[in-house]
Amino acid sequence: MNKLINLILTAALWRNYKFMIISVLVLIVGVFVVGLVHDDYLQWAQYQLSQGDGSVPVSVGWSFIIKYAVYIAGITCCFYANKWANNKKALEKAQAGEDNSVLKSILSFKSKATTAAPKPQSIATPKSKPKTNDAFANIRAKKSLRTQADILIDKKHKQPAPK
Repeated sequence: MNKLINLILTAALWRNYKFMIISVLVLIVGVFVVGLVHDDYLQWAQYQLSQGDGSVPVSVGWSFIIKYAVYIAGITCCFYANKWANNKKALEKAQAGEDNSVLKSILSFKSKATTAAPKPQSIATPKSKPKTNDAFANIRAKKSLRTQADILIDKKHKQPAPK
């Protein structure tokens, strides 16, 4: 049973985070390769040092600067690539209507309602039933709204004061 759960979770994670997993693996391999190349260069510079006049080549210092600049560039590219992929995926979900966020669905309902301006005849009045499935149409038609506190205060004022 545990293997089945692991398989299902792995499939779900792979489906949702495939781009991020691949980009991080590429980043790790890139860092490893850059490190190997830099180590080879340092060994070559050490060999040149032992064969030459004993002075350290100037390019050894620059090799460290280039190595860390490549690391920073790789991390930055990985970050922005993942950000771009996540934004693209979110945009596709939003366009397909697969976004199940309650707040976003409410906001999209309001934006659809404001873009399609209602005709004056379709405004719900207290005497007529609304034509849409709007649960709050009867509340909008009221002249004033009262809270539970208002109701309790009115009850208290209507009751005679205890003697």
